[in-house]
Amino acid sequence: MTEKKHTRRHLFFDLDNTLTRSRSKITPEMRGLLESLPHDIIVISGASVEQIRHQLDDLPVYYMGQNGNHTVFGDTELWLDALTPAEGAEIRTHIASLPRTWDVPNEDDLIEDRGCQLSYSIYGHHAPVAEKEAFDPDQKKRRALLEASPLESDTIEVKIAGTTTLDYFKRGKHKGHNVMRLIEHLGWDKEECLYFGDALFPGGNDETVMGVIDTQAVTDPSDTYTRLTAMR
Repeated sequence: MTEKKHTRRHLFFDLDNTLTRSRSKITPEMRGLLESLPHDIIVISGASVEQIRHQLDDLPVYYMGQNGNHTVFGDTELWLDALTPAEGAEIRTHIASLPRTWDVPNEDDLIEDRGCQLSYSIYGHHAPVAEKEAFDPDQKKRRALLEASPLESDTIEVKIAGTTTLDYFKRGKHKGHNVMRLIEHLGWDKEECLYFGDALFPGGNDETVMGVIDTQAVTDPSDTYTRLTAMR
């Protein structure tokens, strides 16, 4: 459904595969479009706040890093929910149990400890973007890994994210939780909010936003650009 102009005041976005390609800079066209919109812009991603800032060229938006567990606006840190050492150890134990049967470009490029979250790329966080996009486009490899070795934890959950990644974070502290947390913190009307994401499928890290606010599934940044253009 095409959104009417100004019926929404607050637009939430995933980052990779929604506003940008994986770990890539925002295009000048997408940046210009976002700057032209009259809405509040909020970007929530499994990436760190620093990585989001880098990819968005320091665009003045709400930054919700690590699935929203580190949230910043301007120079103000709104919250930071870090993992404990025990939670980090539990995550690493689960990652070690996943039955990988393929070669990767760099064995040292698979796990990133971002503080509030550990992210495991099954191919490599810094591998060439085109290779990452082609490696698991339908999420079948990551689904198979989790089916072969399910995470059974009272404190941690895992979601499929980005092009090759599994995001681990505190149970219940997912995107949906943190989107609602920001809305309540700022006193916004959730009916005036809309979320854009490419991973609204079951098990995807955008799925938890469904039922919290209205959502719009997109396939890639080009699709996002087309839908946003229709809102101007």
